[in-house]
Amino acid sequence: MRFLSIWSLSNHFQTKVFPSIKSNKKIKIVSVLTNKKNHNFKNKNCFKDKKKIIAKNNFSYVYISSVNSIHYNYSKFALENKINVLCEKPICLKIDQLYSLKKIATKNKKFFFEVIQYTHHPLFLKLKKLIDKKIVGKVLRVKSTFQIPLKEKKNFRFNSKLGGGALYDVGYYPISSMFTLFESKKIKILKSNLIKENKLDIKGNLQAKNEDKIVFDLAWGFKSFYENNIKIFGEKGIINVDFIFSKKILQCGKIDIFKDKKKTIKIAKFNQINLAFNSMLFSKKKNFDKNFNLSLKILKVIEKIKKK
Repeated sequence: MRFLSIWSLSNHFQTKVFPSIKSNKKIKIVSVLTNKKNHNFKNKNCFKDKKKIIAKNNFSYVYISSVNSIHYNYSKFALENKINVLCEKPICLKIDQLYSLKKIATKNKKFFFEVIQYTHHPLFLKLKKLIDKKIVGKVLRVKSTFQIPLKEKKNFRFNSKLGGGALYDVGYYPISSMFTLFESKKIKILKSNLIKENKLDIKGNLQAKNEDKIVFDLAWGFKSFYENNIKIFGEKGIINVDFIFSKKILQCGKIDIFKDKKKTIKIAKFNQINLAFNSMLFSKKKNFDKNFNLSLKILKVIEKIKKK
């Protein structure tokens, strides 16, 4: 059993995360940190002050679902108080913040995980196996897009002071695929572009190449028709997967392979959020190190794009 405290009740947590984990017998939510008056956790120990919730000291894991700009401070505070951290992405907005968390975690023998849910779904795991087995031969090019029709100005994603912007949100996913699916060690950015409104990026694209000479054409954005896709071009064929990144609480999937003829591999329904929690909460140190390196590689690319 893992005793978990929830810090900030985001809409994502209330609509997707909590419904996904509430029946998990390995997890017990014991407290909530929130300033919201209207929520569904009346029977939990609710606090407005993070010092008071730490003083309660009845949990060893915290799940952070606040706005992006608060992720680092919450994570740092928890780790300093010897609490393990699970945090929605991006856990940090700057590379030096990420190194700071690593230093504190190592000193206190604790861990932190930036939650990358899609990597735990069997759809992703099957796709990675197919790539590793070179089912379409050597991969030459990858095209991936994640864009959503989000346009509500009151949403924190449209507030730069709160860590908003499409790059940190939907852009994170196709960028992460260069490392999660292909385990790229070095990335050379060939070209990139951010489209801004009121000094905030709402769309973007990136072309990059890794050490295996795979070319990545990636795109993301708000205020667009919905697209959530990755297409892999190999010497012997093409692999196409829709809904690779974001999914419903329970969602199946399929992988279309185009070689001499089309072949479809169907994936049964799974709850990727629940799978992610089970993996992180019962993880080993080597997985913490691997996750840290992944977060670092993604953040380095994001920072390079922002500087261009």
